[in-house]
Amino acid sequence: MGNLNRLVAGYAAPTLVNGQRRMLGFQRPAQTKPGVTAVLSPASYGSFGDEGMILGSRDSIIASSGTPQLYTPGPVEPWTAMGVAGIRSIDRVIALGRMHMDARKLRLLTRAERVVVLGADSIDGAYGIRSISQRVSLLNVSVAQGRRAELANFSFRRNPSPDALTSLRRLDRRVRLTARDKNSQRRAAEALQRDVGVHPDVAAYMKPGKSPAIDALQSWVAGRDRPVAVLVPNAHLAAFNGTGYKEVARRFQSYMIALLDAGFAVVVLPHDVRDEPGDIAMSEQLVGGTSAEDVMLAVPRHAQEAKGMLALADVVVTARMHAGVAALSQGVPCVGLDYVDKFSGQFHWYGADDAVVAWEDNPDAHLVAELGVKAAMTIRGATAKPDFVSTPPPWLL
Repeated sequence: MGNLNRLVAGYAAPTLVNGQRRMLGFQRPAQTKPGVTAVLSPASYGSFGDEGMILGSRDSIIASSGTPQLYTPGPVEPWTAMGVAGIRSIDRVIALGRMHMDARKLRLLTRAERVVVLGADSIDGAYGIRSISQRVSLLNVSVAQGRRAELANFSFRRNPSPDALTSLRRLDRRVRLTARDKNSQRRAAEALQRDVGVHPDVAAYMKPGKSPAIDALQSWVAGRDRPVAVLVPNAHLAAFNGTGYKEVARRFQSYMIALLDAGFAVVVLPHDVRDEPGDIAMSEQLVGGTSAEDVMLAVPRHAQEAKGMLALADVVVTARMHAGVAALSQGVPCVGLDYVDKFSGQFHWYGADDAVVAWEDNPDAHLVAELGVKAAMTIRGATAKPDFVSTPPPWLL
């Protein structure tokens, strides 16, 4: 049934969007407010990465004296529970069949003069064709109503799905595209035969938080007589190439031990606090499995608190890309454990590509620790903050 649904959607979605594009020629310009930008999250609330992209966009729009409007597919409750105020659901403008947007309802939903869809790693077919078709339709409707429209901050794999390509090729040529790394820029430009810009991931612009939990961690770090490494696990890797939970936990335990042997105190920090895929449980398992005094568990409540905690490290070793972005954008050296070919593109912006290793190569724990030592010896701040962190992304201006 799942394959049948995908087959139907893969044919129907781009056909429906193509027909809608013809009808959009009859659209009248929408009444818009100057300086208002609507930003759509790449998915319903997920890891801190989704939160970082939304808040980085919000903070950038405010920094450029604009007015942000934040939207999400799905319910708003998970976002508001994490302290993201004012976010609204886009679901109310999804039309019958859930493969395109209702132009009339969009006109009533927002008067934004610019509509930005954050693509992340969802536009090349990884998460289903309906969501891609909805976003293509949203962007096409937006430009037909006289708004500026952007598909931005996306990765593009080596082998995107044919269904995704069919839908993306229905994008109106007036929609601007901006990838978040140069590899994705090149692949998207070749696949879609159109101009594609490039800019670092917008989560870099999210401001770090301040909280008692950060203060407590700072006190613990100050009490160490050795440098501090923050280790960020990723239980989601259990499903990557059939690795399995036990093997993932074993590898992170070996990284933790190797970092301790290399002279670091270690903070284990989950960068995804949902029950699934289970980063908190894995982090607790790692810390509970050692009697070392220089090991601590730090569980942030939200992305801004996580960024404030990561700022305290001498080096971060992460299997979550956005934890790496949060660290590097503050000048904290970082080692990346890449599993979907998107780490190196972001680390490149900070001159840190040499500190990325492929998870699928099962890197030796001592190699990971050696990279951590090398990174920690970097002069603090030398690999970031680059100029771009102080200037809002051009696709939001």
